[in-house]
Parts: sequence; C-alpha cells; structure tokens
Amino acid sequence: MGIFGFIQSQPRLLGGAISLGALGVAAAFLSKRKLDQTCPRIPLGALPKSSACRNFIENGGEAAAQPSWGLSQSTLLSSWLGNSDKTHWIPSFVAIETEVPISVLERYGLNARLSQDDITNDAPLRLVQNLVAAFLDARATGPDSWLLDQDVPPLSFSPGSHLFGNKSGLGAFMLGVWSTTTGRDIQPQTLPKDVTHPLAQFPSNQNVIGGSQTGTAGAVIYWKVPHATMRVADKAAVDWLPWRLMQGGYQEFIVEKISDEKARVVYVSVECAHLFPQGQSKRDFRRVPWLFYEAHDLYAQYLLYSAVRQLSRISTA
Repeated sequence: MGIFGFIQSQPRLLGGAISLGALGVAAAFLSKRKLDQTCPRIPLGALPKSSACRNFIENGGEAAAQPSWGLSQSTLLSSWLGNSDKTHWIPSFVAIETEVPISVLERYGLNARLSQDDITNDAPLRLVQNLVAAFLDARATGPDSWLLDQDVPPLSFSPGSHLFGNKSGLGAFMLGVWSTTTGRDIQPQTLPKDVTHPLAQFPSNQNVIGGSQTGTAGAVIYWKVPHATMRVADKAAVDWLPWRLMQGGYQEFIVEKISDEKARVVYVSVECAHLFPQGQSKRDFRRVPWLFYEAHDLYAQYLLYSAVRQLSRISTA
C-alpha cells in the first residue's frame, strides 16, 4: 500500500494529525505573542550607554558593511589571544527587556549563597546579582539543563568563574560586573590566565560608565563552543553546508532603575564567529538561517520571562 492509499484508508488518523498540528501552531503563535508583549526586543541604541555589550559592538572593533541578524551593520573583532588582526565578527545580536518591581528583585535573597568577596553595598549591582542568580536558577530547570547542567558550580561573580555547562567544553563563565553608582567597570585584563578565555577581545566600558543618569548596573558572561565541535561544523560549512554556526559569544544582564518602585531589566546576547574557518583565505560572512535566528531570539525571550517568573515565585513564597 502506497502512502496515498494509507492516507485514504485512515481518515481519522489524518484528521487527528492535522488537528494536533494546528493546535501546536496556534499554541506557538499565542506563546510568541505573549512573549513579544511581556519581553519585547529592543534595538542596540535602546540599551543604556553604559552597557558593556553596546560598547563592545560600537567601539570594540572595526565596523563592517556586512549586516548581521539584529544589526544594520556588523563589527570585525580580534581574537582574545591574538593580535590586532580582525579574525572574528558578530553574526547576530538580540536584546530583550521587561520591567520588574524593585521589591521583587530585592527579595531574591542571594547573599546567603555568595562568598564574602561578592557581597556588595552597591544597590543596583546587588539587584543585578539577584537577576543573574534567578536567570541561572530558571534555566537550570529549562529544556537545555540535561545537556549543560551535569555539574553546577557554586555561583560566583569573580572573573573567570564557571557558571554552568561543561568547564572544558560547552560552558559559560563570568567576565565581570559594572555599575554607574560606584564607577566600577568591566576589566577583561583581570581574567586569570588559567581559565577558559572568551573567543574575541572585549573592551572595558570605563569610558561610557558615566553616561547614565540613573542607577544602572550590569554583569557580562561569556560562552564558547569546544574546538572539536567547531572543527566538525566548520568543515561541514566549507564542504557543503550553506550556512555557519556561531562559535561563542557574550551575554549581558542589566538592571536600570526607572523609578523608586520599578526597574528596567535587559538581557543581551551577542554571538561571535570566525571569519576564516578551516584556515581559508577569504572572509566568510555566512550566518545561521533566519528561522534559526528567530528561534534563538524566541528562546532568549523565554529565558528572561522564566527569570522574572523565578524572581516572583521566590518573592511570594
């Protein structure tokens, strides 16, 4: 019996499959619509001027005419351990924001989990620490926890601290924190030599810290795909694949006080990729497909939404 004969003989099965598919599409549409309302995307220019990732994109390298997902033009970057040669670029960017009651952020109760070195009297920075903790706690129960949370280390905000994932493989690490209240800035040069390093050079945001008139603070983490995995992906891209995967990147968490009761919370994700996979001589500006980027952005919205729910759950417990 051919496939058409099977379909004709099983009208109820076909009808059930179509109905389930329609329900799935409707559920995805409604979920996306809710996330767009509660955690909308924002452009690069809407980030606080003190944002470390905004400074990274605008001043961390050389502007490129090549567009990237989420940006009108990309940035060429130097390797973390290399010289000034531009060997990497930014293929995608997304920033998500929402508003959270300051009381909810304050009540997360992170201090009991922090080392003495991480405890601070800087109010905005303390709120960022709580946001990062809620974000990590929420994603630890998410769909990727089975892959990335085999060994969850204690939370630390010291540069180079392992946050989640495989320490020698696909994992995330703390780059540093910043605050406009105290003038504290990201200092990449303080990253210890014996830890996993980021993919591309990341500049200090010292020159833009004074650009905020409100209490604003942030934390930056970095992640990196293992070399063995990237070798396989890059070989596929050179041989037959029409697009390329991101190789690593940075994520930033920002809390900006907008009133005595409310804070603006922003989650930023910036991906980086090598311009010369497999040692090729010509720059390769291929990116992930548009649908993959959209799915990635949807997941970023879900992560921030989950972090806010985590904050609310603890504050009302």
